[in-house]
Amino acid sequence: MITIHTLSIMRNEIRVYKSLIKERDKLIKDYQTPLKKLENDLLEVEEKLKLIKSPGKGDGLGGFVQDSADKYNYLIDKKDELRKSIVDYVQLNEKEYLEDLEHWNVRIASVEYYLNKMDALDRKFIEDFYYNLTKTQCMDRYNINNVNSLYRKADKILKNLLKKLL
Repeated sequence: MITIHTLSIMRNEIRVYKSLIKERDKLIKDYQTPLKKLENDLLEVEEKLKLIKSPGKGDGLGGFVQDSADKYNYLIDKKDELRKSIVDYVQLNEKEYLEDLEHWNVRIASVEYYLNKMDALDRKFIEDFYYNLTKTQCMDRYNINNVNSLYRKADKILKNLLKKLL
């Protein structure tokens, strides 16, 4: 978790909270999609290998054993290539992926920490103000007559939270 000391940073982190989650989810998807494709290709090859009769078993008519052996050897080579591709992909990408993932997780956890430290009514207001409602809808819900008062109320809640936690 990151300790936040200023109102402007608190306001910004809360404002972008939903975007932080989307960014983290995209990072995860972008990393896992190629990896899952390689793993699925590997599983497919392994299933094909199970379906092939072992080389050396044929019906004695010739040709079958050689075709089966060639296909079997091709699939063994393909299986080895895919395993190597998975290892290479992980070695090439995992360190940066985990570092980026940690970055987004820390920022998300920080916002969640501060949101969880608010009392229920303040949190509901902040969530409505930043995520759930338009400014006009928020003014109607909380019976606030001008938009400046709406922003002041949000700032007051966040300032009080910072004072309480620091």
